[in-house]
Amino acid sequence: MLLLIWPAILHGEPAVVVSTGHGDDAERYTLGAQWLREWRQLQGGGLDFALNLDGSYWTLERDGLAQFSLVPGLVYKGSQPGLRPLAYAGVGPAWINQEQLGSRQLSTRLQFNSRAGLGVAMGRHSLALEAWHLSNGGLKKPNDGLTSWGISYRYRFD
Repeated sequence: MLLLIWPAILHGEPAVVVSTGHGDDAERYTLGAQWLREWRQLQGGGLDFALNLDGSYWTLERDGLAQFSLVPGLVYKGSQPGLRPLAYAGVGPAWINQEQLGSRQLSTRLQFNSRAGLGVAMGRHSLALEAWHLSNGGLKKPNDGLTSWGISYRYRFD
């Protein structure tokens, strides 16, 4: 796995990501790093390969859960000057520190984290509305999963 992600880290544009979300009566707080590497130029923009390495803390019913994720994905960025459209999606493995959050049964510590967002970028800054889903992918039942809707901010260090 490290061999697959190492080129993105070495040659990608680094960014810090802060996000939060709410869903399934749970709150999510996330801090992470992202590396972007140019992949394809498209008419009106470009498609980049992204690698996200982040940690999240979920709360529900006075219970807390820590999540660590490694999520590869794709990012579309418009190429016009000023305010540019941004869209992204990705899915990857996640590890959680317990198999239950409040009344929600997640059943395994290995989870899959999928996420997608739409937003805007200007210079080194971007802001997006996003959806996150955390699930064991049907590896074991019950599989209540967690879904959150939220907002994210990224700052690129290029």
